[in-house]
Amino acid sequence: MTSKMRRVGIIPGDGIGPQLAAQAVKVLRYFQQTAGLDVEILELEACGAAIDRCGDPLPPATKAQAAMCDAVLIGNIGAPKYSALPPEKRPERTLMELRQLFGVCTNLRPVFLLPGLEEFSPLRPELIEKGFRVLVVRDIRGGMLAGPHDSWDGVHGREACDTEYYNEETVELTARAAFAEARRRTGRVCSLDKANVLASSVLWRNKVIEVAKDYSDVELRHCYIDTASMEVIRQPWAFDVIVTGNVFGDIIADELAQISGTPALFGSAELAPDGRGIYTTNQLHNPNEALAQSNGACPAGILHATAMLLEHSLGRPDLGIRARQALRRASVDKLCTEELPRKDGRQLSTAEFGDYIVEFLRQK
Repeated sequence: MTSKMRRVGIIPGDGIGPQLAAQAVKVLRYFQQTAGLDVEILELEACGAAIDRCGDPLPPATKAQAAMCDAVLIGNIGAPKYSALPPEKRPERTLMELRQLFGVCTNLRPVFLLPGLEEFSPLRPELIEKGFRVLVVRDIRGGMLAGPHDSWDGVHGREACDTEYYNEETVELTARAAFAEARRRTGRVCSLDKANVLASSVLWRNKVIEVAKDYSDVELRHCYIDTASMEVIRQPWAFDVIVTGNVFGDIIADELAQISGTPALFGSAELAPDGRGIYTTNQLHNPNEALAQSNGACPAGILHATAMLLEHSLGRPDLGIRARQALRRASVDKLCTEELPRKDGRQLSTAEFGDYIVEFLRQK
């Protein structure tokens, strides 16, 4: 519990984004009214709406508002109509600037298999019979995705270089986040690298080993990224918390999401050392505009992101647990939307799904 007033910025975004964000706001408003959640909710103009009005995906006034927020939740980024714009003018620039503004360093990507959703997994039943619940803790401050990029004319034509840069501080921030999360789960961390080839991975592994000394109650093992990419398919249940760098984490988290067969159900949190965060769906860039027209997108992903927001940036893990319980019940009750239809399921619109979650919370 906390008495400090927190601020949450809501960026509805593009396409299905406004419909998804509206369901998150329903849950936050309900907790405001019934559970003492002391939060101010601000709608922020960004992405396509801001481009249409002033040509800037994150106008200075919006950026100033976001800077005062403890968390920003984003519904969806991108639409085909903006694809011809230069990178600095496209909706995706919103996320890049918010990352710099908040100083985020660690991305939490939970992936799990809910009861009754086994039918969506592309794996054979015997490979998923134990289920799985994996948390990918990924650095997003270092690595080649965040490092210098360069290209030039060379002897053999065009040449290019992306720098895979890491320092000990960056590795430590993400490693400590992973060990702390493992303590709340089953106490197991698997660190992924390519220390047999890359100097940056040698630094990564050595620093993770050093940080692990402060968490003697957590089991640490190491795995090369190529081996892990096979192992998560062969025995996904053998992993609990995975900690890894920017590029490797981006790939392994998406692989796990597809193994589940339900990537739309997951949330994502990008956290700064001070606890502020950016919260999104696992599939932040969903170009299916038909779902916006039919009100058929699944809001489970953004509602899971909302649960993470409550836990990490608003200091209300109790409310995050309640939100997850409601989503689990929706799965047990075979609720679904057009985006993720289920056999013998009860199909709802995006808004009706959100209403169900609030009603479940009210009854509990």
